[in-house]
Amino acid sequence: MSTTTFDPIDEQTTGQYTAQLVGNDGLTPIPASVLATLVLTLYAIKADGTDQIINGRNRQNALNANNVTVSAAGALVWAIQVLDTTLVEDIPFERHVALFEWTWTSGAGKHEAILPVRNLHFVP
Repeated sequence: MSTTTFDPIDEQTTGQYTAQLVGNDGLTPIPASVLATLVLTLYAIKADGTDQIINGRNRQNALNANNVTVSAAGALVWAIQVLDTTLVEDIPFERHVALFEWTWTSGAGKHEAILPVRNLHFVP
């Protein structure tokens, strides 16, 4: 899977991200039943170039846990929470990066999703 960029999402709002987990051939879906692990790391890229983990999602178990589900057909759905879109800095847009990493008996995979979070300026 390649890197995906979301449409901008407003700070402190919820949303949904969907993707298809596929094997090394880039075509064959990976069902939840064959996954050994699936973890999610969510971080902000700050204006100074450093990273900050968001909402405690540092290699967090995401195999049908912590707001992430994977179907029998390999469809991944992440229910984005308010704390996932809370800003780290007071800038117009902040890039939050969701890194999904998984393993199964035939290999491993990674996928990044970039979530531009819009600062609404008046959200307390």
